Amino acid sequence: MAGTSSYNGDLVQGWFPLKRLGPCVGVNLKREINNRFTVRGGFSYGRIYGDDKKNKDPELKARSLNFKSHIIEFSTAVEYNILNTNSDYGDYYDYTPYVFVGIGGFHFNPYTFDNSGNKVFLRPLKTEGQGLAQFPDRKEYSLYQFCFPVGIGFKWNFDAATQLSYEAGYRFTTTDYLDDVSSTYVPLDILASEVGPKSAELSYREDDNVPFAKRVGDRRGFSKPNDVYFYSVLKLTIGLGIGYYRIKN
Repeated sequence: MAGTSSYNGDLVQGWFPLKRLGPCVGVNLKREINNRFTVRGGFSYGRIYGDDKKNKDPELKARSLNFKSHIIEFSTAVEYNILNTNSDYGDYYDYTPYVFVGIGGFHFNPYTFDNSGNKVFLRPLKTEGQGLAQFPDRKEYSLYQFCFPVGIGFKWNFDAATQLSYEAGYRFTTTDYLDDVSSTYVPLDILASEVGPKSAELSYREDDNVPFAKRVGDRRGFSKPNDVYFYSVLKLTIGLGIGYYRIKN
């Protein structure tokens, strides 16, 4: 499969931020259970990003945060065909809409570029005080999380062994830190002394040209709901094994 990926979280506005699309590729193995259900498992790679400069809200623009991340996902899912596409079960169609739901795990690692243009990974900087003794309620987040894929698609069967699909699916996750943003600002002097000056620099990046002052304890992000990412892809399916090459009557 190949297509586009994006994310929804603290650094974007709206559920479908079309201006922030990245590439997505993957491969699945799937097996028909009967005329309605198919199970599949596979691997995918996507790239996501968010940037306050692309938001319309002046307060978000002033915040000036941004990130990028690579997503490596392994998942399994069940597809349900709305129409029968299997000739072994009576009247059938060469096409069908379908829905799917599944579970998986993924790796991410948000990064940005500092004021000198250097690439910097954000998790080690503890930009919201994660893992510091001064903030015991802020735990350091893991770069490995669970995801729950859900979505819709449409399949076209060219013949008994070849199928083309379009699919759009959300991945609900178990983290609010895909973008390294979730809670409130913490004192920059603590970040500078405990982690280093780079942590203070990338925690508070307010645009000096925008009159919007933030103070310690002010909202940096929103801890609920968790961040999500989603794929929109075309999928080419080719039958493997003798059992797939049945003759449709």
